[in-house]
Amino acid sequence: MALYHKVKRELIADIQSGKFLLDKPLPNESDLAARFGISIGTLRRAVDELVSEHVLLRQQGRGTFVGQLDQERFMYQFFKLESEDGIREFPHSELIDFDTARANSEESASLGLRGNPKVFRIKNLLLLQGKPVVFDRITLSCALFPSLNQEQFVQRSGTIYDLFQREFGVTVVGADERTRAILADEEAASVLQIPIGSPVLRVTRIARTFNQQPAELRISIINSQAHELVSNTNPKS
Repeated sequence: MALYHKVKRELIADIQSGKFLLDKPLPNESDLAARFGISIGTLRRAVDELVSEHVLLRQQGRGTFVGQLDQERFMYQFFKLESEDGIREFPHSELIDFDTARANSEESASLGLRGNPKVFRIKNLLLLQGKPVVFDRITLSCALFPSLNQEQFVQRSGTIYDLFQREFGVTVVGADERTRAILADEEAASVLQIPIGSPVLRVTRIARTFNQQPAELRISIINSQAHELVSNTNPKS
């Protein structure tokens, strides 16, 4: 393993342990390099990779911080819906259901759980321009988010991923997604206010934290009649 990869793993461990806090800059490069006994060039290579992966964020004149999963980053990295006229807006969220249950086989496999432990099952509606567009079915491990409750979920001040990061130390750094066209079932049609059997998109997302650990299973049913999924592979300026 290259030396900078080892340093990168050490930095990730510090983030996971809470040694590097969201609102505090990391120590300066000289101090970090001295701590690891490496050159500043090697340190920068490790930090550069973490910045490119959105784990760390550089702010000119302020330093390097743990990347916060705020509204701006959520819109850039995870929310890919645009209206037909190119408008991209932050969705309004409405909770439909919040419950716990034993994980089924799909949930256990997706979240890397053994057996059928308890999970949170959350149903959430996202509205754009006041209209229901996305019906999310979210599954979370109760062990990973032990004190999560409905009031905390509803009253969060930022995105769901910001809640994970701030309250539970779970930083979502990426996701695997699969998209297919299906017909809306009775529940999805009711929530999205469309006829049963209407064509919709089904996006299955497994959000991951460090070391590819699954953090969330999210199945999104999207009414794409007036919206498109947009993917931008260009780096953010």
